[in-house]
Amino acid sequence: MKKMELFALEIDETLFYNETIYYMKMPESWRNFFNRERTDRFKLAFKVEPLGKKLKSIFPEIVSVCSSNKVLLDDQPWLVSTKPIHSSYIKHLTLGWLAHLKDYSIPDLPQDVRDSELVWVSSTFGDVHEFVDNYQWVSGMVAVKFCQESKFLDLGNELREELKFYHVIFNDKHECISNPIRKSHRHDPFSYVIRFALKTRGGDADRAILTVSLGTRRYLSDVQIKDGKCYMRSGHSCSVLVSVQNPYVTRPDRSFSQLKFERRPRDSSFTAWESALDELYWDVQVGESFESDSLLVNPKVYSDGDGEITAYVVNNNLFAGNSVKAGIGLPEKSCLYNLAKGFLTDYGARELQLIPDISLRGMNDNRFPIVVPKEERITIEIYSSTEMFEAVKRELSTAQKSIDNVTILEEISDSVFRLNSDKEFIVELVHCNPDIITSELEIDRYKDNSIAQEKRINQIVKQLSKVEQPNHSVLALVEIEEKSKWREGVDPKKAIREGLKRTGRLSQFIYPLTGDEKGDLSRILNAVLDLFNDYGLFSDNVNKINASGTLLSISVIKAGKKYLPAISRLDGTDLSVKLLGNDRWMALSEAALKMDESKFLDNPRRENKSSEVFKAFITAEIHSELERSSGQVIVLINATLRHGWLGAIGNSKIQCDRVPYLNERLANEPRLRFIRINATDDVPQYRIIIDDEMNRFTKALGVFKDPVGIYYGVGGRPNAWKGIANDATKFSSPSKLLLQQRAVEYIPLRGENENESDELALLADQLRRLGLTYDKHTIFPYTMRVLSSLSKYITGNEDDYDYDAEFDEEVEVDSEEDLILRS
Repeated sequence: MKKMELFALEIDETLFYNETIYYMKMPESWRNFFNRERTDRFKLAFKVEPLGKKLKSIFPEIVSVCSSNKVLLDDQPWLVSTKPIHSSYIKHLTLGWLAHLKDYSIPDLPQDVRDSELVWVSSTFGDVHEFVDNYQWVSGMVAVKFCQESKFLDLGNELREELKFYHVIFNDKHECISNPIRKSHRHDPFSYVIRFALKTRGGDADRAILTVSLGTRRYLSDVQIKDGKCYMRSGHSCSVLVSVQNPYVTRPDRSFSQLKFERRPRDSSFTAWESALDELYWDVQVGESFESDSLLVNPKVYSDGDGEITAYVVNNNLFAGNSVKAGIGLPEKSCLYNLAKGFLTDYGARELQLIPDISLRGMNDNRFPIVVPKEERITIEIYSSTEMFEAVKRELSTAQKSIDNVTILEEISDSVFRLNSDKEFIVELVHCNPDIITSELEIDRYKDNSIAQEKRINQIVKQLSKVEQPNHSVLALVEIEEKSKWREGVDPKKAIREGLKRTGRLSQFIYPLTGDEKGDLSRILNAVLDLFNDYGLFSDNVNKINASGTLLSISVIKAGKKYLPAISRLDGTDLSVKLLGNDRWMALSEAALKMDESKFLDNPRRENKSSEVFKAFITAEIHSELERSSGQVIVLINATLRHGWLGAIGNSKIQCDRVPYLNERLANEPRLRFIRINATDDVPQYRIIIDDEMNRFTKALGVFKDPVGIYYGVGGRPNAWKGIANDATKFSSPSKLLLQQRAVEYIPLRGENENESDELALLADQLRRLGLTYDKHTIFPYTMRVLSSLSKYITGNEDDYDYDAEFDEEVEVDSEEDLILRS
């Protein structure tokens, strides 16, 4: 029998109570500075949190920062460190940051602020633990102690090497990052990364679990600024890990700080430091400023580590090309976890039990025939080159090996086809001129980019209003270059999607043909099947769903700084969607076009009523569904909604034998069931073991159940991930993408017995197979995923909800509310 080993251990924080630490309180004058700077009587003008997070990333010795008002009001410890960092560094950085907030220079700050003295106090964790966030300091202390001694990584003949690990704070997470490894001079360097995080579990919140996540981080080696050009794309900030050998401070080991820079409209340089503290770092550590452009002119000079400054620029998707692909091999994951587990168990942590697979029965895996809601006819307008249009017609009407020799469209006449579906469904393909809608935005003509966007939207609406509209649905497939091929600000995709939406068209983009027959075919199939997904068509797997009632899936769609509560309802093979502010249930395709008419909410805060409105909305719909139907009502809900939106599904609130408390009637409703779905990094990484032999692991799929009643679903691998042997490693195959399926956590709530809870977990897993595009599983159950996919009809952005490179790529989540869609 297959068994799952979670990469997590039970840990007791008291193990570290005797460790010596140093804490610093914030000087009274600084606290007064924050307290008197207010936007009104109740709200501070500036938050303490950004300062603390940046200080922690610069000085990884700081294992905990208190950023709440308790620092300002109660004079509690502000910084907790394993070493007393020179107070002049903290002072200089903080004063510079305070001055920046007020648009001052440091001499302009009040005298008492400038004259404040900083004092480190020696103590132990046992003395201060009640004032310190254990989610920060426990994982921080583990990381610090793990890095104190080198570790020997044994991958057999290919790599037997002693590795030095360094504790870094990367995006506010405690990591141990190895010295860079380079397979050959043709490859970029990369590091192995071990991330420690203290978590609680839903329904078992009293037990502290330390998760151990393994991954890689790749570094830049190729020149990115050359001949007056910069090849770094804009988008989000880029991280660099920096270590400065300060001649006045003796350190036995180097310490690495995470700084960030970003692409800016060119003035005197191509890039700039992201924040004032990133820029001030150099004044403090080196004594003079340092231009971020220098890191891109010749990255190797700084990554060799021979000079005063060692810097590793994280090679993420802002840079074209990379000789080392994302991911990490299973043998490397296993070896690294064994190193961490051995260290932690020696220290007193306890291993978790192996988890058995309960999905012994066959799991359905058929996409065709496609299930359609009713007999109908649709038109797909293809805005493309003639070559692309002919390729789409040819590939869709030809049996394809990649989808079990299925033909998607059966030709009836020229450009008119019958869909491979359970009911008569006619598809007409129409070739359209792409030039007007896909040309670059005219940003050189208008100073404001939004004007160029709106002009293109109006052009599309005007052009299509002249076209005779059929009396059935029209979808659009648009051939267009990928984002990296456009110069800054001229990519028209967002305007195209909005213009097509205003004319009643769902849309999907496809990149031009490349001559790679296999790659071109894959993109064509996925693009067209994505369109069918958006229209509300199912794979044949929907007929195998064994639900004893109606399925409601609850989510919140993020659209910029606003949020839209949404519910999908699956009753048999009938899928409908309800959005806050719309009084009726709509087909998925109609919901995509009606989103602008919905009611968007602000992020939940104490000063608004977003959470109350959300709770009232979902409660009313659950009541309504119970009255409408006579069977069970099974509610699937995204676990991230416990952050601000619905505290009743929090880890410490849920109990497996009852539904989350919404009101008294629902709490006692015998037909109501909940399944909490979690795909965030709260869910540990894992390995699947065969025959209890620890050295035999596989990428098998299944649903695994732990003793607490938490289930973990592991989906099958998409075709694009296949062909990689289980024993492949990043070291031996740096040019291969090495990805493992993510485990998704299911917690059934109020199953009548163990068998029913098993059935609910298996149901959640089966719902991950209803989509057409992916040949195995999506991460979220289809009925939740379609809600997330609606966001592109508000934001205009195409997000890949199913890609996870084991935190190799830099996708920073600024705050927990951003987890709603991405995790």
